[in-house]
Amino acid sequence: MEALRVADVMNPGVISISDEATLAEAIQKLREHRITALVVVDHSGHMVGVISQTDLIRAFQESGGADVLSRPVSEYMTRDVISCAPHKSLKYAMQLLNNHKIHRLVVVETRDGGRFVTDRMMPVGILSQTDIVRALMDRLEAVEDEEEAATGV
Repeated sequence: MEALRVADVMNPGVISISDEATLAEAIQKLREHRITALVVVDHSGHMVGVISQTDLIRAFQESGGADVLSRPVSEYMTRDVISCAPHKSLKYAMQLLNNHKIHRLVVVETRDGGRFVTDRMMPVGILSQTDIVRALMDRLEAVEDEEEAATGV
């Protein structure tokens, strides 16, 4: 059996939000899609960060809750996003998740046009721990089915 790649397992449906959107808009989008983080993009669709539930909690703690909901996502997002290319092995992606103690990776492709590599990162998918567990379980079931077919049991 061939080794799994990130592209084989990732969710290609990237749910993003503008870096100029408010925290209230981010919370609404998180609730609407029942997810725990959004990819933050600039006006060109390039990834500039991630806003997660953890970032939102920090925003409320730091602000005292006053007018924090009207503040832009860019003030509280995580800028140093751990990401991965779609052609990378699933093993590599799992190592990134474990080494950085994170729950998801933004899958990106680098496109031409920015001054820095990070200026050109286009989000093309999300790879979560749940996606990986599902893929590994599917792989295990496929192996068991092959073994049963080979032995006739």
